[in-house]
Amino acid sequence: MGADMAKTKVMAKQTLVLARAGLAEAAEPAYRAQIEKLVPGIWTLGVRVPKIRTLAAALAKDKALDAEAALVVLDTACAGGSRDEILLGVFLLARFRKALPAIPWPRIAGWLPAIDNWETCDQLAMTIAAPAVAANDALLPKLKALARDKNLWARRFVLATAAALTQKGRGQTDACLALAALLMADTEPMVQKALAWALREASADDPAGVAALLQTHRATLAPRVLREAAEKLPARMRAALL
Repeated sequence: MGADMAKTKVMAKQTLVLARAGLAEAAEPAYRAQIEKLVPGIWTLGVRVPKIRTLAAALAKDKALDAEAALVVLDTACAGGSRDEILLGVFLLARFRKALPAIPWPRIAGWLPAIDNWETCDQLAMTIAAPAVAANDALLPKLKALARDKNLWARRFVLATAAALTQKGRGQTDACLALAALLMADTEPMVQKALAWALREASADDPAGVAALLQTHRATLAPRVLREAAEKLPARMRAALL
């Protein structure tokens, strides 16, 4: 076991060296300035998402790389890497689709402190957390507990995961609505945007459930949030709310 872990760490280290070189080569100073203007304080090299995805796909072709090494890459990226490195770690791990449902919650929770912007938040939630939560009902209470977190990105992470639970045939609309119900009173704009997004996604499978939840909180929801959340409801339901 010790030898296996040592081998995993070596593989992860080698992958990170190649990843960092690839990210540095793909960096665009002008795009970096653009991101830094939009998200003050973010650490980014300025690599566009399609290029990060392409690099992750190329790295995943190495047959010596396995899911555990990819997990270590994401661990390392979240321990102090740039926005670009974190996204690469997410996209690389996503290449090992069969391993995603087995990721334990402590591992996921360990990545959350690294989130400081909507991009890394949503990608980590949709790409990694949602498959794990969808496959393991025991993780849902852990996700619900995050709805009380003081960190706005942790709360947005809850809703981004909730939105993804309705996608790709997962069909967990009830779970999505239960998570959304916990954050209906949140006043943070980034959380409110994710709330509206999650409810729009849930509208496809349970428009009546979404309408009922919005009606219950109609008096306290900001008009913009109510309008955006009701966007995909049938016209009759939307008109009754707005």
